[in-house]
Amino acid sequence: MSRPQLHTGTSLWPGLAAVALFGVLAAAFLGASLPEPAGFGADAQIVKSIGAAMFNIDPTAIMDEGAVPSEGFLALFLIIAVVLDAALDGALMLAERDEDHSGGESR
Repeated sequence: MSRPQLHTGTSLWPGLAAVALFGVLAAAFLGASLPEPAGFGADAQIVKSIGAAMFNIDPTAIMDEGAVPSEGFLALFLIIAVVLDAALDGALMLAERDEDHSGGESR
């Protein structure tokens, strides 16, 4: 057997570019300053607020206090998740192969 050898030339540049991009992104992420996490209050009603965000309802309409402000596009994320799950299930069904290719009786 022969030993693997490093191919130099034009194929080396994409690898160097990837390492340089990793260095730039690592420096950007490590140097970023983030604010302190605020968290939720003791009276926050997270589940009701998520339910209101799913149907784009004003959370103050269904609860007196403890509403957590949110965006109204949470339902879109759930719809996309269901569609992607259905696509994954379909891909798995299509990827299954019949164990018996000889045309004989199956057990």
